[in-house]
Amino acid sequence: MQQPVFIKRYPVGIQRFINVAPPLMIEIANRWVLGWPEAVTALIESGEYLEALENQEQQEREILSSAGTGHLARHEILQEFGLSLSPPAAKS
Repeated sequence: MQQPVFIKRYPVGIQRFINVAPPLMIEIANRWVLGWPEAVTALIESGEYLEALENQEQQEREILSSAGTGHLARHEILQEFGLSLSPPAAKS
């Protein structure tokens, strides 16, 4: 099972949310906080983090469940379908 990394970096409400999130969502949260910590901070400060995380998880789940490209790694499948692995920029 996927474990959240740097969980103390998040506000308590987001910590609780991530701790009970599905494995794919935890994987995305980990990827974002390890690869783009400044973007994660900006999303948290703007209040957009959870919505962005939920949207990304839904898009990745849809792509991965419908993709017939078993020879590719997950990140390659997502990129093949044009989905960015990085978090979106904060709007505020």
